[in-house]
Amino acid sequence: MKAKMLFTLTLCLSFLFVNTIDAATTFHSPVGTYDFEVTDIPDQPDVKGTMVVSKVDGKIKVIFDSSAGEIELADAKLDGHKLTGKIDVQGIVLKLSGKFTDSGFEGQWNSEFGALPITASKK
Repeated sequence: MKAKMLFTLTLCLSFLFVNTIDAATTFHSPVGTYDFEVTDIPDQPDVKGTMVVSKVDGKIKVIFDSSAGEIELADAKLDGHKLTGKIDVQGIVLKLSGKFTDSGFEGQWNSEFGALPITASKK
């Protein structure tokens, strides 16, 4: 009797533990289209545009499109929720680091001149 109860209790706890892990690790795919905004650019207006996130041959691909044109994020890496990569704008390298959230993306562009915040909302 005790062995049967212990087995039942162990089985129930195992099921509960597995479901808790699954719920905690659920992450919605970042693939999609986002409206982005980069703010706090010294002596310049904010930059707004579209960020398209896709997967090509199993690798993450991110393209930013704004009034300044279209540019692809080089060395794009997705590690869980975290996205990193870089772009070259007129000889200035901007390194992106940020994370995807349930509703979009939050991060910053880092350069030798400082950090610029970027936010994006998934369409």
